[in-house]
Amino acid sequence: MLRRFEGRRYDRWKRGFMSKALTVSRRRYRPAIRALNAAVRAAELCGLPLGKLDQPSILRAAKRSVKLTDWGSDEFLEPMERMLSCARASEITALARVFSRQASIKSVANRLLVEEYIRHHPEVEKIPIERPVFILGFPRTGTTLLQNLLSLHDDRRALQFWELTSPVPVSSDLAEDKKRRLKAAAQILKMAYFVAPEMGAVHEIRVDSVEECWPLFSPTFAVLNYDLQSGFDDFGRWILTHDMTGPYAEYRRELQLLAHHRETGNFVLKCPEHLWFLDALFSVFPDALVVWTHRDPLASVASYCSLMSLNRRMLYGSFDPLEIGERISERFHTGVSRAMGVRDRLNREDQFFDVDFATLVQDPLAMVQSIAQRFDLPLSKQDEENVRKWLGTRRADSRGSHVYRADIYGLEPEPTRDRFRDYIERFNITIKGD
Repeated sequence: MLRRFEGRRYDRWKRGFMSKALTVSRRRYRPAIRALNAAVRAAELCGLPLGKLDQPSILRAAKRSVKLTDWGSDEFLEPMERMLSCARASEITALARVFSRQASIKSVANRLLVEEYIRHHPEVEKIPIERPVFILGFPRTGTTLLQNLLSLHDDRRALQFWELTSPVPVSSDLAEDKKRRLKAAAQILKMAYFVAPEMGAVHEIRVDSVEECWPLFSPTFAVLNYDLQSGFDDFGRWILTHDMTGPYAEYRRELQLLAHHRETGNFVLKCPEHLWFLDALFSVFPDALVVWTHRDPLASVASYCSLMSLNRRMLYGSFDPLEIGERISERFHTGVSRAMGVRDRLNREDQFFDVDFATLVQDPLAMVQSIAQRFDLPLSKQDEENVRKWLGTRRADSRGSHVYRADIYGLEPEPTRDRFRDYIERFNITIKGD
């Protein structure tokens, strides 16, 4: 019987069999998405500019959508055009062009809404953002876990998906405002899960789950995530040389707006992008408290590659795992190198707390207690009980639900760890056997 599977036929069978265990095993659009992409392409051939990625028409559409014209500073126009230029020059699908256009319109619309809100409430810009907690580190290193646990105290606030995607209130009534913004967020997630149903196992997102804060940078278009998700190399290289102080200042205004609508003590914010721009972060938030999570780079890079595969498949209709592996590994190395350099120059060790992933997962409550003690953050007995309850709740993306393999992305243990050797040794990162 084995002879039936000799040579290439056996290799194909073996790859197919092994891939069944992987969370992201489909490398191309499934039939329903291919059909939808074909329909969009046909509509464009008939003259409908559904995925037109030119700056003037996107700006006009955003103004029409919210009936506003004042977007404040023009500084966002350059990163916006650079991102759109990369998208136009790329081979993203017709469907992806539609998504990109709509996302760009929403980013500009949010910018217009922020300016309008602050015009009516100038006191927003006087609200202090004191001692915000920034959880940063490679994705897949326990940042989500820590953000959830640290924000369980009544006077600390993490931002949920619905308010990150629509940061400007739509009603002065808190209940009505939340209802309407939850509905808008649900529509976004409905489409996302339709295109990438595996996302729930890789990283579950709900309308009310606390998430990375990078969407608050979207109105500036100075978003490194655009490069990580899309592979827009020219945009990525440019933003790494861009002064991010301005975008961080606008990010701070959005936090002030959110605090104005709902009184807030300490924000608990999470995003790996802060690694690349620690200098700008401390320039705008000089009293920031930084929790930096650390994990074996082989595991975190491979896990993130699996997540990014979903984005690449959505944008291009298929993905090359080897290209993703090299790009993410290189970008992460740049990020951690920049962060270590800034940390050395600033000499703010009293504002940093380092978390080893292996230690965190062994006893999350003890880690929360240590962080609270280090930064003098309140932590009551009720808070500790809330942590225990949260830890007892199973999520769709709980440990073990996301199955991935580093070798698929060309990530071999020795070369990958050699690339990050300085980082591993500096933070004494736990390395498990392969």
